Amino acid sequence: MKERVAIEELVDLERLTAGGHEPSARELRAALPRGWVLDDDRRHAHRDVRLFFREAWILMVGLVIFGGLGGLFLWGGLPQGWGGILRLALLLGVVLVAGGLVAPAITRALARKR
Repeated sequence: MKERVAIEELVDLERLTAGGHEPSARELRAALPRGWVLDDDRRHAHRDVRLFFREAWILMVGLVIFGGLGGLFLWGGLPQGWGGILRLALLLGVVLVAGGLVAPAITRALARKR
């Protein structure tokens, strides 16, 4: 679902209309902050999700590299046999639950701050 925001919340329209004319779509798009796209009605804007996909590879590569290294260190410290496998499964479950609960809360709090 797209979150639509009034253009006045993102752009100083008084500065754009200082010449006495209505700003064009090109001027409005240029004045929008990075990551926002002008809607067809030229009165609202929404987040550009392509930006998140375009820059998400950095996060994914970091997670794979550092997660793999952390996994190697963890594997070396776990006991052998079923005890180690159960502990590993328990740790992964705790991380997934904490990430599933905490990460969205942090993301919402950061999004509200902007």
